[in-house]
Amino acid sequence: KSGSGSSSDEGKEAVVSTQSTGAAHVEKCRKSIEEFLIKYPAVDELVGKASNATKVSKVNLIMGVISFTAVWLAIGYGAPFLCDFIGFIFPAYLSFKAVESPDTRDDTQWLTYWIVYSYFGILEFFSDYLLFWIPFYSLIKCSFLLWMVNYNGASLIYTRFIRPFLAEKEAQIDEIVDQVEDVADQIDDYVQHDKDD
Repeated sequence: KSGSGSSSDEGKEAVVSTQSTGAAHVEKCRKSIEEFLIKYPAVDELVGKASNATKVSKVNLIMGVISFTAVWLAIGYGAPFLCDFIGFIFPAYLSFKAVESPDTRDDTQWLTYWIVYSYFGILEFFSDYLLFWIPFYSLIKCSFLLWMVNYNGASLIYTRFIRPFLAEKEAQIDEIVDQVEDVADQIDDYVQHDKDD
């Protein structure tokens, strides 16, 4: 009997351990949300209005929206559109705020985001048929885009991958851009000459 009691105690300890780990994750998530709201006062104001209207705390409201969005991105209709909307609209608004602020450090952050976002879009376009088969791809992509925004992931990717590649190929890229500009000028001259006749 002592062996079965020991096994029962171990099971209870495992449940308590899992519960405390889960509670720690929820608390960490709450702190992240609070830090996010401090970092982005415009979002805090918007969430505050929704919180007042619904009588739900700001953190709980955001956790509910995140949970609903995650489920929708995993299995919902229109998940790719929702993912692109989140990955474009929120950063576009924050880019607008950065351009309007006197501090130029945030301008660099958002320019870096858009460079990485553009490269990611090109890679995604050419690998679309493969990515289509990945389960929960929209959820994974949205998590990646939010990681780039909130945890300075765009800077990490830019510094490690894109910047070295562009620095190595810069002269060749500049040459191609010059050639394209020459062709565009020739076409413009031809069209202008055709209008004059």
